[in-house]
Amino acid sequence: MPRPPYSQEISRQNKACFLFLLDQSFSMEEPLGNSSNRKCDELVTAINGWLQNMAIRASGDEGIKDWMDVGVFGYRTDQQANPIIQSALQGPLANRALVSITEIGSSPARIDQRIQYIPDEATGEMLEVPCEVPVWVDPVTEGGTPMCHMLYHAHGLLSQWITHHPASFPPIVVHITDGESQDGDPLPYAEAIKNLATQDGNVLLLNCHLSMTAADPFMFPAHGQGLPDELARVLFDMSSVLPDPFVRHATMEGFQLQPGARGMAFNADMVCLIQFLNMGTQAAPGLR
Repeated sequence: MPRPPYSQEISRQNKACFLFLLDQSFSMEEPLGNSSNRKCDELVTAINGWLQNMAIRASGDEGIKDWMDVGVFGYRTDQQANPIIQSALQGPLANRALVSITEIGSSPARIDQRIQYIPDEATGEMLEVPCEVPVWVDPVTEGGTPMCHMLYHAHGLLSQWITHHPASFPPIVVHITDGESQDGDPLPYAEAIKNLATQDGNVLLLNCHLSMTAADPFMFPAHGQGLPDELARVLFDMSSVLPDPFVRHATMEGFQLQPGARGMAFNADMVCLIQFLNMGTQAAPGLR
């Protein structure tokens, strides 16, 4: 009996691939909904946190297991409206397209000192506790939103990766933006990405829209009816239908999904963004 799709265990022999596409247009200077912090700052905080958590999760007695490749790309335009598509990783990994989680864990750009606020169990007062936070990605904001160019570039990267990992769990693409495409209709480019496949299933494209308004988010909708505007409907059409393992994981996390739910969030705030990153990437089968 053939194995169902999206069930290939992730291991050193069958690596995973996660590709993040980050909108770096000037509008990312705006505050994120329910926050006074800029969208770009909240976004890199979430991405750096995800990278740190994945490096920790891959750690074992023999160091960090080489069980996944990661790409983090930013896209924007320059002052002449020319598209800029480049790796957002800084430091030793700068300009690298896809890097192993082993390299991520061993090569942050720097370690920042931050203050965490933790409640004192005895008094209930908030204590200031210094902590070290590794940083791989810094905020960038400039120009417009060349979404089609970014998706086209992503298609080329993923095609090459799949050629070398034909039996692996399919790559997962997480696209995070705050606006509409300014270089054409992104849907054909999104469809081309979703049509790529390993032996285990098609590439999954997840889309998250960051909002500066404190509106209710739409998480994992199953149809375009009720979405607030054309941008939401475009992102819905771009997004993959969630496979069964993702639906089961989302249900365990407390989401109530209808059949046909898609990997999309609209009007996301920071809480929603972190939920989206975790749900989109932790539902893949566990490590060996």
